Amino acid sequence: MDSRDELAARLDACQKCSVCTAQCPVAKVNPHFIGPKGLGPDMERFRMGQIIQGETTLDDCSNCKTCELTCPSGVKITEMILNARRAARQAPNSNPLSLKLRLRGYVLGRAEYLGKLGVIWPSLTNQVLKIKLVRVALDRALSISESGPLPAYAKPLKLQGDKGEKLGASARKQVVYFPGCYTRYNEADTGRIMIKVLEHLGYKTIVPNFHCCGLPLEANGQFEQAHKNGLYNLELMRPYLEAGLPIITSCTSCGLTMKEDYPKLQTTSAQLIGTQTYDLFEFLWQLYEKGELPLDFQEVKASYGYHPPCHLKAQGIGTPALRILGLIPGVKIRNLDAGCCGLSGSYGFKAEKYDKAMKIGSTLFEAINVGAGRGDFQGMTTECGVCKVQIQHGTGLLTEHPVCILAKAYGLIN
Repeated sequence: MDSRDELAARLDACQKCSVCTAQCPVAKVNPHFIGPKGLGPDMERFRMGQIIQGETTLDDCSNCKTCELTCPSGVKITEMILNARRAARQAPNSNPLSLKLRLRGYVLGRAEYLGKLGVIWPSLTNQVLKIKLVRVALDRALSISESGPLPAYAKPLKLQGDKGEKLGASARKQVVYFPGCYTRYNEADTGRIMIKVLEHLGYKTIVPNFHCCGLPLEANGQFEQAHKNGLYNLELMRPYLEAGLPIITSCTSCGLTMKEDYPKLQTTSAQLIGTQTYDLFEFLWQLYEKGELPLDFQEVKASYGYHPPCHLKAQGIGTPALRILGLIPGVKIRNLDAGCCGLSGSYGFKAEKYDKAMKIGSTLFEAINVGAGRGDFQGMTTECGVCKVQIQHGTGLLTEHPVCILAKAYGLIN
């Protein structure tokens, strides 16, 4: 079956039920957005013949994957939309973006480069980004919202190589950690705590010098660079994948990219990455099921509201963090499951998207404020770094990664 026949078969799988549009967080707050069904399968039939000019709604999709999660036929709607974005950018007669938007796409897509710059002097960077005049300048020059939250920078995560140790069955237990840009440059403490937890379980953690997974690049139209990053990362992982080492990430978006997008790349290691990549708590739950997870937990007297990130749901692994944290004495967890936070990577940073992002997240913010107000929980927890940024922006409630709670139970941190 050639690619066009395959695409036609996927289009025929769409039953026009509109469940994806009914559940789409963007469609709920933006009456001008035709929804994932209209933008995906419906318009794809026209795009198979030609590029439709003036499809400004292509950039309204936040790539949260909710439509794919709810589609009863398994239609890859956001993949169609991303491919349409790619084709629209490459079309010779397409309407070019303004210089301002091209520069913004370059800046927001290069989360890795921003991180490397931000951590040269993180305290100064953070202070500068709090200056009102600087935020106004970013809004005017690059259309980066002056009201939106910007992640703070911190001391970066230290890389840890294999130091020439033999890989494979004869080596002591080892895992490869893909931290992602946010953990590496903005919240390295989470990465360091994760490594402590894995060491407590008897695993040596290898942290190679990865590039960005590529998702921020794709989301901002930098498709060629995203492809190059994927190939680079896969080549870096190749000896570890061939030795059978698990690839673990604490970032749900990085995890989804490696599980869903990397296997499509044309390289031998792409055949292994999908089945050897794990969300941290997915990996821990498998250890628990095999009786290999130490249960020497201390009591942690704390209550948390839990937000399941969209890109965790899209992985189809459930909520393993809830199952693990449920084993800890004293911990009370309430799964809010109140929808998308709205930030969606760099989506909510954009000036024209900020209000929409806040409207998308309003249901979640209300659930958090109501729950915290009546004493159901004192803090929030979620695996996604940018979800954490948006939750704290929208509610002011302290939010942390679930691995921090687990580390407290193991007595590794206070």
